[in-house]
Amino acid sequence: MLEKYLPFLRPRENTEKTLSSGNYIPDDSLFFNPESLRTEAFTAGGAVKFSSSTIVFFSAVLIGLLVGHMTMNFLLNGLLNEQKNLEFKINEYADVEEKALQITNKINYSKNTVGTRKPLTTKTSFIMSRLPKDLVLSTVEFKPETFEIVVKGSSPAQITGMFLRWLQDGGVSEVAIKEVVFSSAENIYMVRLGGVYR
Repeated sequence: MLEKYLPFLRPRENTEKTLSSGNYIPDDSLFFNPESLRTEAFTAGGAVKFSSSTIVFFSAVLIGLLVGHMTMNFLLNGLLNEQKNLEFKINEYADVEEKALQITNKINYSKNTVGTRKPLTTKTSFIMSRLPKDLVLSTVEFKPETFEIVVKGSSPAQITGMFLRWLQDGGVSEVAIKEVVFSSAENIYMVRLGGVYR
């Protein structure tokens, strides 16, 4: 009676296994089969070894590339720093050529000036050595070809004798009196003379 209300208590009917029914499961597949496991393990082991080798190979290649990249980066940074240092040193010498040209021009100018001074010095000493001691030299202007002086003296004869000596000694080709001023308060003549060297 309980079986009526509780159907799970009913005894199971014995169903026979037949080859014709589609529910047949062989007994050997339900238990441990070492041959199939060995085959699967060998196949899986080969795949794992190949995958591991591939991963190791590409990891080594990647590490090699990273090391090469870091080495090249280090070397290139060193070369870049050296290039910057050389550019800095070159920039220090950027205006050396211009300064050298300026110095060369100054040297050439000095040589030319010294070359023109030698005869001028001779001419100047010719004029100055023939000044009488009684005359006072006020201003002097010497040029390569001409000269101009202003002298003061108490007698016109002293001034006339001075430029006559210039003409007689042959250092001066001509003399011109440009201005004469007489100060009666001091009894002094001021004469401006201009001349041309021979």
